[in-house]
Amino acid sequence: MMDGWDSLPWLFLGFLLFTVGIIVGGIWIIVIAVRNTRPQPPAPQVFIAAPTTSRSAPATSAMSTVSGLTPPVIAEIDRLVAAGQKINAIKVLRDHSDLGLKEAKDRIEHWSVSTTAPHLAAVSNAGAAYSSITPAAATPSSVRAALPASVVADIDRLVAEGQPIVAIKLVREHTGLGLKESKNVIDAWGPHRIR
Repeated sequence: MMDGWDSLPWLFLGFLLFTVGIIVGGIWIIVIAVRNTRPQPPAPQVFIAAPTTSRSAPATSAMSTVSGLTPPVIAEIDRLVAAGQKINAIKVLRDHSDLGLKEAKDRIEHWSVSTTAPHLAAVSNAGAAYSSITPAAATPSSVRAALPASVVADIDRLVAEGQPIVAIKLVREHTGLGLKESKNVIDAWGPHRIR
């Protein structure tokens, strides 16, 4: 005959399994709840270019209304795109808008330079000297001729002081040349001789 004490281990084992199941289930619910409260990455933005026709406004002016670019900035981007300096154009576009790298790259890839746009006349005198410098024809003498005297004096001083990196930066800022071309110009830069 069985008394109550013989069934006690089975009762204890059942209670133990039930308690462990409740604890494991509770932990599982907490883990799932914590996973769902993690911050989610933002949804990717999709850029859909407006279709252009022959009668529509130039792409540059359409982009100025979209991103709030000013005519001098658009003219600078036009100049850089026309010179084949897309990386610099992307940088200028990103500096003057809230676009990400991919969006700015896509816009520059589809940028059409408008030679008849009214905004080009507003800055044509300001950038006339700099636009004549092409990467293939970048020599110290052509850069000297294109830059204002104050910038040439600064570059002379920097080269004399042994600060070629700052001088290269100045050449890049004022000519739109790439890093390699600017470095070659500064490497060949000699002291300015007055004749």
